[in-house]
Amino acid sequence: LLGAALQIDGARFLTPYALVRALRAGGARAPALAGDEQVRLLTVHGAKGLQAPVVLMLDTDRPEETDKTMGVLVDWPGEAQAPRRFVFLASEKKPPACSADAVAAERAARQREEINALYVAMTRTCTRLVLSSVQPARAAPGSWWQRLHGLAEPLEAVAEAPRDATQPLQAPTGAPELFYMQKLPPAPVDAGSPATKTIAPEDDDSPEARLGQAMHRLLEWWVPGGAGWSAGQRLSIQREFALQPAQMDEAVAMAQRILGGQGAWAWNTAATDWQGNEVEIHHNGQALRIDRLVRRRDTGEWWVLDHKSARRPELQPGLQQQMAAYRAAVQAAYPQAVVRAAWLTADGQMVEAA
Repeated sequence: LLGAALQIDGARFLTPYALVRALRAGGARAPALAGDEQVRLLTVHGAKGLQAPVVLMLDTDRPEETDKTMGVLVDWPGEAQAPRRFVFLASEKKPPACSADAVAAERAARQREEINALYVAMTRTCTRLVLSSVQPARAAPGSWWQRLHGLAEPLEAVAEAPRDATQPLQAPTGAPELFYMQKLPPAPVDAGSPATKTIAPEDDDSPEARLGQAMHRLLEWWVPGGAGWSAGQRLSIQREFALQPAQMDEAVAMAQRILGGQGAWAWNTAATDWQGNEVEIHHNGQALRIDRLVRRRDTGEWWVLDHKSARRPELQPGLQQQMAAYRAAVQAAYPQAVVRAAWLTADGQMVEAA
C-alpha cells in the first residue's frame, strides 16, 4: 500500500478516499499475492480460491439482517423461461398473501447462501481458524459465532495494565521506537462557516462538463517526454466519462492544444524544477485541489495553473475567487516566494490571473 501510494503524486493525499480515487483512475497496482509475514484483509467472496496458514474471521456474531423494505421480489426459477411473479414489496415482514410463499423461499435462499459463505470462509485455512466477535446489540442465534463457538478452543485475552493517559507510550524493550504524531491546533474557522469547505466546480453531468473532465484527466496522465497517451488510457477515460469516440477525439485535441500552447513550458523539465498534478492543499479550513503546480527553474516563481475547457475564465467571478484561494494557499506555504497564477484554456491560451 505504501509503495502504491508513493508511486502516485508522491503520496500527497489529504484523505484516504483521495488515494482510493487516484488508484481507481489507473497507474500503480497493488500486488496480486501477499508475501510471508504479511496480512491480507479480504471479504469472504474475495478469498475464494486462496488459502493461508492462519485465517482470522472478524465480526462473526452479527445479528441476522432485518426484513427489507421498499424492495422488489422476483420469483424466477432457473428452469423457467420467464418470471412467475414480479412483486413490489413495501415490507417483507407483512407481505401480501399472494407472495407470502415467495418471500419464504427468498429467506430460505438467503440462509442457504449464508451457510455457503461460512463453508468458504472455514476452508480458506491450512492450519488454524480463529473466530473473533464483539458483543452484539441483540441476540444472534444463527450467527457463525454461535454455530462454531462450542467446537472451538477459547483463547485468553492478554490483560493490559492501566496506563496514565497523560504520559506518552513507552516502547517495549527490544522493540522499535514508537513514532508519535503531533497534535495540531484547531484550524481557524470563521463563526457561522463550516469547519471544512472544498472549493470545486459544481457537479455537472452535461456533455460539456464531461468533455472538460476528460481533458483534465488526459493532462493529469501526461508524461513529459513520453510517447503520449496509450490506447488503453484513452479507452479508460472515454468509458469513465461516457464519451462518444468523436467526443474523446475532441478532448484529446483540447489537451494537446494546452500542452502545445502558451503554457507548454509548464511541462518542460528544463524550465521547471518542481511540478505536480492534482495537488491537494489545506488553507483556512478549505480543502483545495490545484490542477497543476510548478516552480520555474530560472526565477524560482511558483505558478498555480488551472485547466479550463471554456474560454475567457477570467471573466467569471467564481473562477476568480477560486484562483485567489489557490494562490493564497501556496503563498502561505511559501511566504518568501513569488506566487503567480494563470488559466490554461483549451484554445492554447495562457491567461494570468490579476
